[in-house]
Amino acid sequence: GYQASKIGEDVANLEETVKYQDIVQEVKIAYFNILRAQSIQTVAKQSVEMLKAHRDVAENYFKVGMIPKNDLLYAEVELANGMQAEFKARNAVELAKSHFNTVLKRGISEPVEVVDILTYQSFNKTFDDCLNIARQSRPELKISSLKTQQAGKLVRVAQSEFYPSLSVVGNYARFGDEPSVSGSDYKDAESWYLMAVASWNFWEWGKTKFKVDSSKAKESQAENLAKELNDQITLEIKNALLLLQETEYQISVSKKLIEQTEENFRISEERYKERIATSTEVLDAQTLLTKAKSEYVNSLGDYNINYAKLLRAMGVVNP
Repeated sequence: GYQASKIGEDVANLEETVKYQDIVQEVKIAYFNILRAQSIQTVAKQSVEMLKAHRDVAENYFKVGMIPKNDLLYAEVELANGMQAEFKARNAVELAKSHFNTVLKRGISEPVEVVDILTYQSFNKTFDDCLNIARQSRPELKISSLKTQQAGKLVRVAQSEFYPSLSVVGNYARFGDEPSVSGSDYKDAESWYLMAVASWNFWEWGKTKFKVDSSKAKESQAENLAKELNDQITLEIKNALLLLQETEYQISVSKKLIEQTEENFRISEERYKERIATSTEVLDAQTLLTKAKSEYVNSLGDYNINYAKLLRAMGVVNP
């Protein structure tokens, strides 16, 4: 019974570690969500600036009769849409900061300033490497193993009722009529006895057998849960690694897409100034560029968040 309780203490300590790792992951995700929202807000600001510049050019062209009013109205509509997108991005930043404060148990409106660590670093470990790290570091696996051991100890406790129990009983007493308890004329000052008591209950072995069977069933259940947890963690690591590789690929694609859309926008803008392209073509090119930048920021944010989730799946707090 003592050994089973000692294992229970170890389980409780590991459960504290599990909660600690969960909080670390939650803080990381909230932190990266702030950085991602801020980056998207920056992209939205840049988009508004570009739309304003194009609107000004279109307005000048309209004043001298080089474009119809519809082109100017289209530019103004797109500018209004861009300003609305920037407003939403600003609200998203505030919401991300509020969530971050909630995770840290701070006031929801406390000011938040975070360091920009939204970067990309290639992850080179294989699935087997991640799985081996998890088997050594994941506290949930250690907990399941300890619970299996604990269930085995409880089986031994139940089986002990099949055997006789031996107790040693001792007693020591002093007697007296005075505070010195030094005895009296009729009774000695001290008395003691020591005896051994053996007992063996033959009539409840049927009840004991059912207790043992129940304990063995719980032990078997603990073993099955340990195997199931191992499979679940293996799948969790596989999923986290695939998501990380997917976002890593998205980052490389988004980088190339930004280069292409920047060149496309530059050409469209030059063609518009030469009156070869229409205002719609410039605005479409600018929309594609903003979308490419937003996708890159989202991919970078997803990569860092998925990396944090993979570390948690491996049972690692820091890289």
